[in-house]
Amino acid sequence: MRLALYSRKRGTEEQKFVQTVVEHLHSRGFDLLLHGNCAYPGGCHAIFNTHDELSQHDAVDCMVSIGGDGSFIDAANLVGDLNIPLVGINTGRIGFLSDIKKENYKECFQMLLEGKYSVEERFLLHVDSSSPLQGMTNPFVVNDLTIRTTDTDTIIAVTVRSDGEIVNTYWGDGLIMATPTGSTAYSMSCGGPILHPRSQVMVLTPIASHSLNVRPLAIPADTTLQVEVQTRSGQYALNLDSQKFIVDENVKLTVSKEHFHIRTLQLEHNNFYEVIREKLLWGIDKRNR
Repeated sequence: MRLALYSRKRGTEEQKFVQTVVEHLHSRGFDLLLHGNCAYPGGCHAIFNTHDELSQHDAVDCMVSIGGDGSFIDAANLVGDLNIPLVGINTGRIGFLSDIKKENYKECFQMLLEGKYSVEERFLLHVDSSSPLQGMTNPFVVNDLTIRTTDTDTIIAVTVRSDGEIVNTYWGDGLIMATPTGSTAYSMSCGGPILHPRSQVMVLTPIASHSLNVRPLAIPADTTLQVEVQTRSGQYALNLDSQKFIVDENVKLTVSKEHFHIRTLQLEHNNFYEVIREKLLWGIDKRNR
């Protein structure tokens, strides 16, 4: 079984853990392909750093991210349309996406060898802009697209149309457009609903809405949205997951479902409901057994 490993550049302790994982996998007979951040002195493995370099290697069975959910999203961006399943070892804090516990990684890799897993497809959002966004690496998002004011003293207006029909003009600090995968991230902290990863909807969640009767809205995933922004400063902040841009207000956005999915590995006995119960401390009640 051939695995690709990704981790962000971190401190000494984190790098030691990555090395420990690599050496364990090597001892179990896995064929390894390491991102440059995972390389260490004395290691002797094939290295990749970009999507294009990863695409030149055949028969990669799985991409493993080591870190938090940000690392998992980085790994998803490296995979892109290559159809390689992803799984994450959580060395961060909450970790909805990187759901393998650090202390359980050996058992989880054994489950991979034994085929005790399923593959789940999750849709992405594709973003087009009326003018090029300088420095953009990928036009898709795993978690969410956010539009925010660049000036904390003023509000902005975000007008959204669905296939040409107006949905609403959102007055406030901004707007989040989240996938089901991203529903447990920024959207949830702003009052958005938790969506099952296989749900075929996206959610629009206002940020500090200036209209008290405006609520998050779930719409079909195959909807095409047109977005226009009005600001006093003439600019707005746009985040596509971890990609950040300052954009002129005359730049219009079009948001639609990406033509490919990311695929995530779901290990046996590890499911979405269990993850949210654990991460959000649901069921911490003496009446629950």
